[in-house]
Amino acid sequence: MPFTPFHLGPALLIGLIFFPLLYLPAVLLGSIIVDVEPLSFLILGLPVLHLFFHTFLGATILALILALVVFLLQELLGNIMATFRLPQKASPLNITFAVLVGAYSHVILDAFLYSEIQPFWPLLGNPFLGLVSSSMVYLFCIICFIVAIPLYIFQIWRRKRQQKKTII
Repeated sequence: MPFTPFHLGPALLIGLIFFPLLYLPAVLLGSIIVDVEPLSFLILGLPVLHLFFHTFLGATILALILALVVFLLQELLGNIMATFRLPQKASPLNITFAVLVGAYSHVILDAFLYSEIQPFWPLLGNPFLGLVSSSMVYLFCIICFIVAIPLYIFQIWRRKRQQKKTII
């Protein structure tokens, strides 16, 4: 996708649906970290934007590195989550799984759009390319974000309700 923020819609929706099983900041970061590759290539002026990290193998390696970073930064991320009124406990397992979900969602979404992506590399080919139009992929991402907003509000309400029950 030309702009990484489109990836945040599906990642946010997935993270909120599976909250608190998936560490929400890890899903969100995992969904955008893959675009470090095209950003680097753009800066270097290279003609191809999507190579190794836009494969499931490359995304896995990148996600595992990111999982370690997220684990080390979980106090900072926890403070950010508290600001958004969704504090969450993190474990190595839910961080790792969440980062992988985010990174894989990125690869899948981009695979619908770009011919140079080989998601199952070293196997060649892209079985996702052209299955749906690019406008449908973008619309899907936007709809996911819109649907995530009331789900976010619901998660806050649910958490408040659980806290009241605990006090009583």
